[in-house]
Amino acid sequence: MAPSATHENGLNGTQHTSPPSRSNPYAPVGDFLSNVSKFKIIESTLREGEQFANAFFDTETKIKIARMLDDFGVDYIELTSPAASEQSRKDIEAICKLGLKAKVLTHVRCHMGDAKLAVETGVDGLDLVIGTSELLRQHSHGKGMSQILTTAIEVINYVKSKGLEVRFSSEDSFRSDLVDLLSLYKAVDGIGVNRVGIADTVGCATPRQVYDLIRTLRGVVGCDIETHL
Repeated sequence: MAPSATHENGLNGTQHTSPPSRSNPYAPVGDFLSNVSKFKIIESTLREGEQFANAFFDTETKIKIARMLDDFGVDYIELTSPAASEQSRKDIEAICKLGLKAKVLTHVRCHMGDAKLAVETGVDGLDLVIGTSELLRQHSHGKGMSQILTTAIEVINYVKSKGLEVRFSSEDSFRSDLVDLLSLYKAVDGIGVNRVGIADTVGCATPRQVYDLIRTLRGVVGCDIETHL
């Protein structure tokens, strides 16, 4: 029997395994999550950690956290957008100069002004995000799906032209229309994003819904898949 291919949620995660023997009911079953060796950790303490009430990291603390995360061995360190404040921009620049083994990313809106500001900080890549659910399209940025796609293509091509990694993520993925979502991801995959991301922004998804969406998305895009839950 020919080997079957399984795909991992990670960088270039493709694994070929032979189907388990039917004569052994205890044989391991190959599936999408059976091998985590190709998964990558994108650590977001220096972004998400600042969003808690009364949270505050000064520059010295941020540098200490970044070095500890690097020593621990995370693959990516994600930082607050430089558009958030002038201090955030300066802190990103300082961390980028540390010479860490981990790649440094910044999480920004899918907006050309944010992207240009982020590129100038010296990061290794940009994590782009835009709301795609009907509620966020109506109350956050007012754009339709066609406008979102046009903006995404423009910003992604700009980031790629600077030689940086780029991830494109929807916000409020699990309350977004599935057809719209998959069409958008397929389009950005076609122009060469490194990763697409899904986010359970409001915490409404069940474990099964997460599994189903990732598995469906894996059949639509060839790039890596990032999850933010």
